[in-house]
Amino acid sequence: MRPSVRAAVPLAAAGAALVTLAYPALANAGQDKIEVDGPTYVYDQAFKDVKTKITVVRDKDSTSVLLRATGFPADAAGKKFGVHVHVNPCGPKGEDAGPHYMNPDGSHDLPMEHMEIWLDVTVAKDGTGHSGDVVPWRVAEKAAGSVIIHALPTDPATGGAGARNLCTTVPF
Repeated sequence: MRPSVRAAVPLAAAGAALVTLAYPALANAGQDKIEVDGPTYVYDQAFKDVKTKITVVRDKDSTSVLLRATGFPADAAGKKFGVHVHVNPCGPKGEDAGPHYMNPDGSHDLPMEHMEIWLDVTVAKDGTGHSGDVVPWRVAEKAAGSVIIHALPTDPATGGAGARNLCTTVPF
């Protein structure tokens, strides 16, 4: 089972030092730290005020992806949204980002959540959401291109999460 920062990310709001102590990969950014503000495209206008910050850290044998989002609509509070890394950059249509990025070296016998990068986020009352994932493999340069916030929580059996609400291009 891979480590995940999903449970620790709310602590980041209280202090980034707590996250970096628990997850050194987030602290040792080195040359492979990418930070992107977004979104690049909004597909559901109910989410037009959402702002994203995606941080990616690629170490020798792992990849950390952290999502911070603000500006969710009031009716999103308490709801969970699927968030995934996709293979292509964002485009004018949601499908332009292509399918979820999958570890090309992973065993197809593993559950889907161990083959992909899932950042499902639950929105707080103040319209913010924070999530992250650390996978024990490195996303190769230019092998992925975006992070999408979907309309539904991720179905663990299929990886599906409904319509694409918004997309942030990330130059992995």
